[in-house]
Amino acid sequence: MRKTRAALLGILALSLWSSLLQATEYSPNEVIVKFRASHPHAAAMMTGADNRPLVIAVDDSDRTLDAFKSSEDIEYVEPNYVIEAETLPDDWPYDGQWMDVGLEKAWGMIAEQGSRKQVIIAVIDSGVDSSHPELQHLIVPGYDFTENDSVPQDDTGHGTKVCGIIGARGNNGVGTAGVAWNIDIAIMPLKFMKHDNGKTTGSLSDAVKAVYYAADNGVDIINASWGFSSYSRALEEAIEDARSRGILFITSAGNSGQNNDEEEHYPSNYASDNVIAVTAMHAYGGLADFANYGIETVHCAAPGVGLVTTIPGGGYAMWVSGTSFATSFVTGVASLVISRSPELSYRSVRESLLTTTVLDGRYSQRLLESGGCIDAHAALLTEETLDKTSKTVSDVPLTGTSESVSLPSAESGGSGGCMVSSVKGSGSSVVLIVCMVVVVLLQVPRQKNLE
Repeated sequence: MRKTRAALLGILALSLWSSLLQATEYSPNEVIVKFRASHPHAAAMMTGADNRPLVIAVDDSDRTLDAFKSSEDIEYVEPNYVIEAETLPDDWPYDGQWMDVGLEKAWGMIAEQGSRKQVIIAVIDSGVDSSHPELQHLIVPGYDFTENDSVPQDDTGHGTKVCGIIGARGNNGVGTAGVAWNIDIAIMPLKFMKHDNGKTTGSLSDAVKAVYYAADNGVDIINASWGFSSYSRALEEAIEDARSRGILFITSAGNSGQNNDEEEHYPSNYASDNVIAVTAMHAYGGLADFANYGIETVHCAAPGVGLVTTIPGGGYAMWVSGTSFATSFVTGVASLVISRSPELSYRSVRESLLTTTVLDGRYSQRLLESGGCIDAHAALLTEETLDKTSKTVSDVPLTGTSESVSLPSAESGGSGGCMVSSVKGSGSSVVLIVCMVVVVLLQVPRQKNLE
């Protein structure tokens, strides 16, 4: 009996240790390094006024991390973490009808009063099926950081699903309609994740490059439907760079059912005021069982169980769930607000979204900073009363005011309590010399895959 018990305890400990390793997985042969601004290497890495981090190849990342932390030449060094898309199986066992999130009223308001700006959205994900009939009119040139080319073709389906929820063609009698189907939006697919043993994963370094790329190329919103459990200063700096250019960063809170106030989850836990962390609600108005929450770290909820959206090959997924897709929903609503009021700062857009959520007493006390689910119509009504002219250093206006956008190529150096009524047409020193070689700068497309 003792031997059996010991064996069981051993298996349990091994399983727990394996889980911890998986939660903090990172490349054993790469690290992310940022030199201090006074160091000669830093000047060599500058892009304009920016000193950005870089990825270097090493023999042993753990030993390199320990060695570099004591170097006076280095501002910081961190692992090149593995990031995973925050989705759930298509057959998540849930059924029901969505309650109202004001979409139909918001669409009617747009139809009656019109919109004034093309909204450019960077979907940093697994790419997109750009030939999908519901999406092909939305897609503008992007980049594939996994293959170092300008064809971000989706090989997992995750990015295509995200794009469909944001803006699939509506009112065409087939398939589904995205949240922002009736305004002028452009989706820039930036691929940093790919298929990996049944999962959709990518490297931290590629995610950081994609954020800088999006900011360098004039987007209004970044959609980041993915996450991981370890803090990264490199990613935080990239998000702050986007903030300095007036870009909203809308990201998923995670699918572990955890309290993010107590357990780390990034990028949703970054405190930058351009970040909106989104969790998922089910059709009956409560928090989805899998959804992360946190009064201090999760800002709002949106539909995230049993959604219909696009998949590669021109088809549709009839049942997708996860905070990834709740995030896409909020990105769509933010696009509606920006399209009507392009003069609003990112902070004002964020305020219009988070001060008008639908409260639900069943979960708001333990769930969210704003207390409830996104309400598209209420957000549009509130943006009319916001100050559209007051701008400060910390209240940067959204990028771009023109009706269309001209995007440079990568080679040029650009480094759910709600009702979805959108189905069926409704719509990544010296010591360097000894132990490593520079692989690629974070601000430019890399030259080979990071395995």
